[in-house]
Amino acid sequence: MGYPDDQLARGEVVKLHTRPHWKEGVGPVLWFVVFLAIAAIAITFTARIDESWGLWLILAEVVIFLALLVWLSVLPWIRWRSTHYVITDQRIMWREGLVTRESRHIPLARVNTVSYTQNVWERIFGFGDMNIDSASDDGEINLIDVPKVDKTKALLYQLAEDDRSRRAGAGDGT
Repeated sequence: MGYPDDQLARGEVVKLHTRPHWKEGVGPVLWFVVFLAIAAIAITFTARIDESWGLWLILAEVVIFLALLVWLSVLPWIRWRSTHYVITDQRIMWREGLVTRESRHIPLARVNTVSYTQNVWERIFGFGDMNIDSASDDGEINLIDVPKVDKTKALLYQLAEDDRSRRAGAGDGT
């Protein structure tokens, strides 16, 4: 069982499981391709040097390009892949991180307000930033680059309303 299935309560149903918009993964992939191309060209030209220090220069280039590749491509890709936005019929869950994890859960009954912002670029590509304010001590959750943010907000309001109705029905003894 993977996330979020291993975090669900008995009878809890996942309504939405997503990660930040795919545009977050484009940059790392482009950096990967660019750095591989630049590294190949640099190493090819350096290999033509007949000096004794030419091998050391190639080694230095490889180390530098690998460091840049990890910093600008691999780590952002892993960060994007390890960020989860989950909405169930009982709560909202947000988790990010692979080695060091950060996670927040807000029960739907504690959701006060849900708002989102989108600039023109975000509206064209269908994502935005969502702010979920809760009545708990945890305050709020800020979800960045949520795909289909308007539909996600509507789903969240519907689930919160269903949760309130379910609780009201369970409270009157019926």
